[in-house]
Amino acid sequence: MPLRIIFSIAILIIAFLVLFLVLIATETALTVWHYLREAPLWVQLGYALILVGLPMATLLLFWRWFRPSKKKKSGPEARPVSLEALQDELVDSARQGVDVSAALEEIREQRRRRGSGQIYIAVYGEVSSGKSSLVRALLPEADVTTDPRAGTTTRIRHYDWQAPSGDRITITDLPGFNLDDHGEAREETRRAHLVIFLCDADLTASQARQLKFLRELHKPVVLALNKTDRYDPQERTDLLAEIQAKTGLDPADIVAISTGGREEVVRLLGEGIEQRDARERQPEIAELKRAVQRRLDQDRELMESLRDTAVLTLAGEKLEEARDRYRRQQADELVGKYARRAIVGALAAVAPGSDLVIQGILATRLIRELSRLYDVPVKDMEIESFLELAGGKVRNMTAITLAIAGNAFKAFPGVGTISGGVIHAVAYGMIFDSLGRAVAETMASRGELRPYPAAEAFEDLLHDHLESGAVRFAKLAVSRDTDAKGES
Repeated sequence: MPLRIIFSIAILIIAFLVLFLVLIATETALTVWHYLREAPLWVQLGYALILVGLPMATLLLFWRWFRPSKKKKSGPEARPVSLEALQDELVDSARQGVDVSAALEEIREQRRRRGSGQIYIAVYGEVSSGKSSLVRALLPEADVTTDPRAGTTTRIRHYDWQAPSGDRITITDLPGFNLDDHGEAREETRRAHLVIFLCDADLTASQARQLKFLRELHKPVVLALNKTDRYDPQERTDLLAEIQAKTGLDPADIVAISTGGREEVVRLLGEGIEQRDARERQPEIAELKRAVQRRLDQDRELMESLRDTAVLTLAGEKLEEARDRYRRQQADELVGKYARRAIVGALAAVAPGSDLVIQGILATRLIRELSRLYDVPVKDMEIESFLELAGGKVRNMTAITLAIAGNAFKAFPGVGTISGGVIHAVAYGMIFDSLGRAVAETMASRGELRPYPAAEAFEDLLHDHLESGAVRFAKLAVSRDTDAKGES
C-alpha cells in the first residue's frame, strides 16, 4: 500500500478519535453542569477551585522541575551590605583557611576615611580626557603632571582641597579606565562619595558602560564635558542635550567645562613668515564647582551611606573572590588526590570489571567531597545520573584515550614493555582529572550539580586535556607500577 494512503488513513483515524474525545468531554461537562446548578454554593465553589487550581499546580510543578538553573550572581547586588553579616562571613571564611586580608583592608580603609571627616571625590574618565588638567585647575598649587600624550596618570593620586564652603575634600586623580587592567581605578570610584565623570565628546560605548556601572551602584555622579571651547554655543547645547538623553542624568549634573592647558598660536608676520607661540588657556570650571557643591549640600548623610554601602559591597566581592580562589585550590588538590587513587585502583584491579566498581566508588566519593567544599547539596540520583552520562562519553572515547595514554610512555625511554594495565591506569587518571574539574566548575558556576551540563563540560575537558595530562599521569603510573613490582 502506498505510503500516502497509509498516512491519510492515520490522519482520519486520529481525527475521529479526537472528535470522539470531544463528544465525551462535552457530554461529561454538560452532565456536571446540570448537577452543579442544583448543588449548594460551597460545592460549586469547591469544584471551580479544583478546576482552576489543579492545572495551575501541575504547570507550577513542571516549571520547578524543568526551569533552567540560575547562574550564581555576581556584582554589586550579590553580596550582603550589612557590616554585621559581612563580619560573620569573614570569621567563618577565616576559620576555613580562606585569605580574607583584602576584604578586611577594605573595611579598615572605610573606617579610616570615615574617621578623617574628608569628602572623597574621584575624577574618572578615559585616557587624555583631561583628568589631571582638571585637578590642576582645581588645585593650582598641587604637583600634578599633565601631558597631551595618552596615559600620563598611571597610578592613583590623592590631593587635599579646602572648598570655599569650608568642606575638606580629597580629590582622587585616577588612571584612564581603558588602561585599568586590574580594576584599581574602578574600585576607587566605589570608595568615593562623589564621582566626576569626565569626557570630551559624545559618549563612547565603553564610557556608557562605565557610567552605567556607577549608576547601578547609586553612586552620585557629575558628568563634566571637557574641552567645550572647541564647540560653538549651539553645538555645545546640542551635545549636552544628547548626553542627557543617553544617560538619563539630571541636567543639573551635566556641565560644560574647559580645563585649560597650553595651546599653540600662529601669527603671520608678512611675506609668508609665521611665528608660533604657546600660551595658557584659562580654565573654565565654575559651573562644575557649583554642581559639586550642590551635590555636597543636598544630603551629606545619604552620600555617606551610599559610599559605605558601595565599600561594603566591594569588600564582600573581594571576600567572594578569595573564597573562589580557596575553593579552586582545594578542588585542584581533591581532584589530584582522587586521580592518583584512580591510577592505583586500576593497577590493583585483578578481576575483570572490578576496576569499574572501584572507580565508581571513588567517583562518588570525589563528587561528595566537592559538594561539601562548594556547600552544594547533591542527591544520590543526581550523582548516578551524571556518572551514567559521563560513562557514555568515556565509552565513545575509549580507543582515543587509551591510544594517547600508550603514546605518552614514549616520553620515558628505557622503561621497557608497558603492560595494558598500566596504560589503562593512565587513562583512568586522565578521566578522573577531567571528571573532577567538570564537577567543580559546574558547582562553582551554577551552585548545583546539573548532570547533563556537567557531563558536557566533562567531555570538553577530556578532549582538551588528553595530551597535556597523559605524560603527567604516565609518570605517576610508572612510579606506582615500579613500586608494586618491587614490593612483590
